[in-house]
Amino acid sequence: MVVGVDSRGMGLLRECLGAEAVLPPVATRYDEALLELRRARPNVVITGFDEDFDQAVQLGPLLTAESSNLTLVALSEVSDPERIRAAMRAGFREYVILPDDAKLLRQAIYDASDSVGFDEDRGEVIAVCGSKGGVGTTSVAVNLAAELCPVYRALVVDLDFSMGDVAAFLDIQPPSDISNVLRNLDRLDERLLAGSVGVHPGSKAHVLAQPKELEENDEVRGDAILRMLSVCARAYQYAILDCGSRLDEATLIATSAADQVFLVCTPDVPAVKNTYRRLQLLDRLGVDRASIRLVVNQADHKYALKGRDIESNLSTKIAASITSDPKVMLQGVNEGRLARDINRKSDVARDFSNLVNLVTGDAEAVEERSSKGNPLGWLFG
Repeated sequence: MVVGVDSRGMGLLRECLGAEAVLPPVATRYDEALLELRRARPNVVITGFDEDFDQAVQLGPLLTAESSNLTLVALSEVSDPERIRAAMRAGFREYVILPDDAKLLRQAIYDASDSVGFDEDRGEVIAVCGSKGGVGTTSVAVNLAAELCPVYRALVVDLDFSMGDVAAFLDIQPPSDISNVLRNLDRLDERLLAGSVGVHPGSKAHVLAQPKELEENDEVRGDAILRMLSVCARAYQYAILDCGSRLDEATLIATSAADQVFLVCTPDVPAVKNTYRRLQLLDRLGVDRASIRLVVNQADHKYALKGRDIESNLSTKIAASITSDPKVMLQGVNEGRLARDINRKSDVARDFSNLVNLVTGDAEAVEERSSKGNPLGWLFG
């Protein structure tokens, strides 16, 4: 079924899909889409995002309410981050631009033939984001993946396209990297992904790393990131994204697409201030506050702000705290070892292990700490 696409767009669809899909002679109007859905009962609905963007977005939840296994595809002539995020929030699984994404559209049609049970089989995407540089997103991402691996298939995706160092943290040399995956996006599937990841020998965590050398990459398209994450979620039970602290199209799209967002900060004024700003940004992106997990790293540092003050000023409960242990963490970074491999009985290793409960839904609220006054009052008014 095709909705809100002009004659030129219909021509592109016929040229792209050929005999791989049964296309209607003309597109359905937006206001007639629900009636046509009930009559035709299609596997796939391709909706034009150029003719009437607002109506296209509003249709997403209405269509999926009629059929939970329906595959929604957004069709546009431009790659626009705002439109891509809106499409994801509305339930569209793919965002394609023709003729560039012809192979991606054909793959979406092919996948729809086996779409029953898709939602049940799809893994969870966890975005680990930092309020500022140096708060420990990579440590959180790799140690969380390692704790999940005894029970689940877990992948760490390094989304820091400037200075990503997940592979170095684990002292591994993957056979390929994320740049190569994105260059071969038109044929990306679970097999190609499996041949591109590195495996940490101790934990068996898989890693999709950044290139060894810095590259002058063209800006990564949001729809490319979305497509890659879709494959990752099909291949793994948990895809953990190390987003670092950068705000670029890749991390914004990843954060919007994630099932959970781990927002990592340290208990100091600059980090808390930037956490407040990140929370406002996540609100503007349409990220559900219920999916955000506030993680305070180095929580017991000698000069740390009190947990109650952080929660009060951010209007967000602390979901998890990680003990400050410079010796274990520095040794881990320099030797490419996990906290549990250095000292399994350490408090920091225990805290990383407890993060699993956040992911699997078994977490208990972090106990509030008492404090005198509010040292952050001047910052937030």
